[in-house]
Amino acid sequence: MKNYIWILLSIFIINFTYAQEENADAVYLKIIKEYQLNEDESTVFHYSKKLKLLTYLSFNRLYGETFIVYNPQFQELKINKSFTTMADGKIVKTPENAFNEVLPRFAANAPAYNHLREMVVTHTGLERNAVIELDYNITSSKDFFPALMGNEILSENSPINELIVIVRIPKDKSLKHKIFNLRTAPEIYNEENMKVFKWTFKNLAARSHESFQSNENEYLPRLIFSTSNNMEDVYNYLVKQAAFNYEVNKSMIKAVDEITNENEKELIQALKLQELVVNDINYYHIPERYSGFRCRTAIETWNSNGGTQLEKSILLTSLLIKADINAEPVAIIPSVYFNRELGNLLNIEEFLVRVNLKEAKQLYISATKINAQNLHYDLVSKSVLPLNSQTGLLVDTEDDSKNEIFVQGDFIYNNEKHLTGTINVKLTNALNPFLQLSKDENKAKNIFTHGISSKNINEFEIIKSAQNITIIDYKTENKEPFKNQEDYLFLDIPLISKDTYNWRIKLLPEKRSTPLEIPNTINEKYQYTIELPDTLKLVTPEIKLKINKDFGNVVIEIKQKGNKVEVFRSIIFSQKIIKVKYYQDFREMLNAWDNKKYRELIFK
Repeated sequence: MKNYIWILLSIFIINFTYAQEENADAVYLKIIKEYQLNEDESTVFHYSKKLKLLTYLSFNRLYGETFIVYNPQFQELKINKSFTTMADGKIVKTPENAFNEVLPRFAANAPAYNHLREMVVTHTGLERNAVIELDYNITSSKDFFPALMGNEILSENSPINELIVIVRIPKDKSLKHKIFNLRTAPEIYNEENMKVFKWTFKNLAARSHESFQSNENEYLPRLIFSTSNNMEDVYNYLVKQAAFNYEVNKSMIKAVDEITNENEKELIQALKLQELVVNDINYYHIPERYSGFRCRTAIETWNSNGGTQLEKSILLTSLLIKADINAEPVAIIPSVYFNRELGNLLNIEEFLVRVNLKEAKQLYISATKINAQNLHYDLVSKSVLPLNSQTGLLVDTEDDSKNEIFVQGDFIYNNEKHLTGTINVKLTNALNPFLQLSKDENKAKNIFTHGISSKNINEFEIIKSAQNITIIDYKTENKEPFKNQEDYLFLDIPLISKDTYNWRIKLLPEKRSTPLEIPNTINEKYQYTIELPDTLKLVTPEIKLKINKDFGNVVIEIKQKGNKVEVFRSIIFSQKIIKVKYYQDFREMLNAWDNKKYRELIFK
């Protein structure tokens, strides 16, 4: 009986492997990733792959080259072997001129990081059913990273038959590790003077390329590990650099003085300094892993007119402090990956600046792009680590907030054939462009994207403006409200720029295999009344559509009462991550909301 079960299991595995190959351009026969911490604290990363090419696309576009980025100031690359076994068994060794060192593309316009290198390995002898083999080591000096750290997503763009991850550490060291979305435990054993942790994964599916996936890829299998027993150790390594002294020079002081002298309000001063750093200082898209999380000082970043996200955050913080504004850079880590007992800087997703204003609520702003609203509202399910050597490791987590759009409007189509009306708009939390309006109230004219343009707004009054809520009253007049096609008149229903329709989640396929992430939870309502002359009749069929699901609902109503047309549109999504089991319901709701026949009115 046992033999029979093993036979069935073997058949299943073989069939599963063939099925993967049938639908793939290539398949990884084997990948080995080895991490070793030596006694002198230096580290070695060993990588080996065997990749079978299945289609012409695989070697003409996808896998004809391998790119290896490293930092030669702290790391040494050694290619151990590189060759291709062709379909007939012939072995083609990679020639010397197929190994070419270049500057990584992301460092091309970053002079401070022009020392980075990318080894481009051009594979030869490629054809269908050929197998590429590549094996190399990257040895890092002991002062490159504060610990041996890894954050491995256990999937590739093609399926993997076998993936082995090995971590070797001295016997007197310990390893903290955690695995996500798999239940594979490591095999632990001793090897000479080393303690070895070995994970073996079989038949891993290819990574999906579906759009609007979760930013954190938290549905994918992932392995995180570190030889640091707590987050505080690696945190201190980061914040005790000279850059966190926030020193400034004369030209920086002059720039701060010009902005503070021109703007009395502390909030506007902070936003103008943000504009200076975002718009006038180049952004170097250098992943921090290639700098070993080292950062230059604010003065160096200013003088070189460019910096990484961390460096620009430190620069912005320095300018804010000089302006007597309380500020500090913060590291953002998805809460699902944050663990105080597992010190891993590779878990950091991004860096922001936290600003504590005297007359306003605490702000989170970016040093690399202008944000229309406090980024506090985008930090749901994130852990926030203030980078402050004085306070030590403190962790804040942000809660979800109710993001609302409420629009109520009354319109009259008058004898002059103009559509005039009054509109009341309420926007809350993440959907509220508070920072944008704080700098320029006239931006309130650009809130609408359909049905009303800025030239149709005669007057507006901001009734209330705060970080959590903005209320605006509008008076509008549209002299040419309709599109005329063969005596039929088409009128777009006004929509807000931050609304669900403007997410641009279009053409959703019938099936989906990965969770879908929407920009934010939302509660959105439009209620319009349009008064018509007797000469104008509504052609659009009256409708009363309701879709109610566990995670949200849609209501669309269009009806005519006498000479008035009433439009009501409402959509609610209470979850930011739409699980696969809810996808069909989500698709039905969004398709209904985006349907053109429910977004415009037709008259005759």
